[in-house]
Amino acid sequence: MSIRLILTDIEGCLTKDKGHPLDLRAFQWIRDHLPKLPPISLNTGRSKPYIEGILQALGKFEDSIGENGCTIYLIEKDDIIFHPQISKDILREREELKNFLKEKIRNLGHIEAGKEVCVSIFPEKGVSVPELAQIVEEIIKLNFPNFQSVYSSVAVDITPKGIDKGSGMDVLLELKNIPYDEVLGIGDSLGDLPFLRKLKYKAVPSNGHPKLKEIATYIAQKEDILGVIEIFKYFFL
Repeated sequence: MSIRLILTDIEGCLTKDKGHPLDLRAFQWIRDHLPKLPPISLNTGRSKPYIEGILQALGKFEDSIGENGCTIYLIEKDDIIFHPQISKDILREREELKNFLKEKIRNLGHIEAGKEVCVSIFPEKGVSVPELAQIVEEIIKLNFPNFQSVYSSVAVDITPKGIDKGSGMDVLLELKNIPYDEVLGIGDSLGDLPFLRKLKYKAVPSNGHPKLKEIATYIAQKEDILGVIEIFKYFFL
C-alpha cells in the first residue's frame, strides 16, 4: 500500500462541530506522529483563514481545498486560487444569489461571512440543518439553476454547479501530481461523498453518514478526531 497524501475534512473529523473547542490533546498526538504519517491536506467548506488555523494546529502546512472545492489554498503563495470553472459571470450571479437569500431565509438562517465563492448558511435556533437545506434547495432550483447545494452536520453550502469537494480534489491532485490511488480520504458527511468515491482508500469516523460507511475502506469505532487518530493507527502505525 502506497499512500502519499491524507485528505481530510475538518468538521466531524478533526473537530466536532462549529462552536466546539478543539481537542488539543488529540492534535498534539497528530503533531507527535507527523514523521510517521504522509502529508495531511484539508478538504473543507471553510475559508482560508480557518484552514490556516487548523494547519497550524496540525503543525505542518500543506496545500488544501476550501469552500467545498471552490478554492485551493496554496501554501507557498499564502493565497487562494479559484477552481478553473469559476468565471466572472458566476461570481456576479453568486452575489445576486447571496442577496436574494438574505431576504428569503430571514429568521431561518444566516450567511457565514468571509467566503469568496461558496455561500454557507447556518440555521437559526430551532431550525434543523435538513429543514433549512430543503428550503434552500427549492429556492436555488427555481431561481439560480447554475448553482447547487449540499449540507453537512452544521450548515448548508451552495457552490456553482459542477464544483464540489471531488472537483476541488481533481485540481489539487493535478497540482501535486499525485494519483487518486495514492490518497487516503477521510470524511463524515454527504458533502464528502464526491471526493471519497473517487479514491481507493477512504475512511470514516463512527459519526460518519451511512452512505459514506457503505463505501469506506475502514470505519473507525470512535468519533471525530479520535476516530481520525484511530484511522491513522490502522493505516500507518
